[in-house]
Amino acid sequence: MPRAPAEGTILLGKYRIERVLGDGGMGIVARAHHLTLDEPVAIKFLLPELLDKHEVVQRFLREAQAAVKLKSEHVARVIDVGTLENGAPYMVMEFLDGNDLAAWLRSNGGLPPNVAVDIVLQACDALAEAHAIGIVHRDIKPSNLFLTRRRDGSLMVKVLDFGISKAPVTVDAGLTRTQSVMGTPAYMSPEQMRSTRSADARSDIWSIGVVLYEALGGRRPFEGEAYSELCLKVAMDPPAPLTVALPPGLDAIVAACLEKDPERRYQTIAMLANALVPYASDPTQAALIADRCARTLGLAAIPRAPSHGGMAAPGMATLRTPPPLTPPPRTPAPSSVTGAAAQVITGERPKSKRGVAFAVAGFFIVGGAIAATVAMSGGGSKTRQASAAPPTTSSTSIDARPAADPPPPPPPPSPPDAAPAPDAAPAPPDAAPPRKPPPPHHKQSTPHNGSDDLFDNRE
Repeated sequence: MPRAPAEGTILLGKYRIERVLGDGGMGIVARAHHLTLDEPVAIKFLLPELLDKHEVVQRFLREAQAAVKLKSEHVARVIDVGTLENGAPYMVMEFLDGNDLAAWLRSNGGLPPNVAVDIVLQACDALAEAHAIGIVHRDIKPSNLFLTRRRDGSLMVKVLDFGISKAPVTVDAGLTRTQSVMGTPAYMSPEQMRSTRSADARSDIWSIGVVLYEALGGRRPFEGEAYSELCLKVAMDPPAPLTVALPPGLDAIVAACLEKDPERRYQTIAMLANALVPYASDPTQAALIADRCARTLGLAAIPRAPSHGGMAAPGMATLRTPPPLTPPPRTPAPSSVTGAAAQVITGERPKSKRGVAFAVAGFFIVGGAIAATVAMSGGGSKTRQASAAPPTTSSTSIDARPAADPPPPPPPPSPPDAAPAPDAAPAPPDAAPPRKPPPPHHKQSTPHNGSDDLFDNRE
């Protein structure tokens, strides 16, 4: 039985086979022309030698059913599913003009970091929808990421082969050809190597991490000449370090995908997409993909880390410095006339009108104090005595307090013969009391009257 219909064969009265595009572990893909729609299509056929394996046939059909359920633009659209006259199942998909990532890497080696991230982000978009409905791809690899172009020329990634089969294993770990292992060994997670049933969405995150590693470095993180050697390296060894220049932090994202313990990886594909946003060619569009992944999985918006360039990643609120718990100290208004004058001389403006008002009030208080002093002195010798007295602190500043009030001078000693005897009779009531010496001049200054507190508590 031929592996694929010959060129020019008309299938089901509407598909004309043009040429074979490629084959894999489970089937063959051919380009055909839809005679009714006048459009090119791709038809996938199950390999003839697998037709008698019921489990393989069912898995082929499950692939078609899974792809039909996914509506993401990053999943190859399935147009038709059916069975040929010989009983072989087939699947008709949209025709994609381009090449898969594996062929690109073979020809060009590693990609620029931003391009590699762009490809992986679009794959994350497709996987988010699959994971949301319980579908785990389990065979993410470069050959299942198809690179094509939109009508505007922008890059478009299509994820292929939702659903994998069992086929014979070979030394080439890049092929899905094993009847005992489900997946491609070089891209399988440790838990998937131990048991296919234990693979969950985090196994796809491991696989996408291997793809990102290979897209950046041009080689796989784990290599082995035999399947057993490869399994040991995947299970026991750390990935080989990336030797290419990368933006800060990108290698840590790859390492997080390749954690042996699934609990230490990104727990959802949306978390991985969110971490990759700052490294994309267009972080704004990348943020939209990451947010769509989160919404598709029913997750709340994930806080986005700052970009590697020091700018906040799009979609993340810029952190602002919180206000201080206590207001900053305010510069006090001038508390003396000289202070107000100093501000005028230096050109400094008072902090508030209230401060100026208090300064003016202080001026009048000092002036009033001086006038009262002159009036009380009575002129003459008292005036000369006042002018000879040292200046007091109140004439300089109203609220400048001395360290301590100077002690009053001791009273003049009384003559010995004038001292009253202990039992002497008191002076008669109408006798004039002895004249006391006048108080020192500094006691005649303006009383404090709490003016310090007034200015200190003007707020």
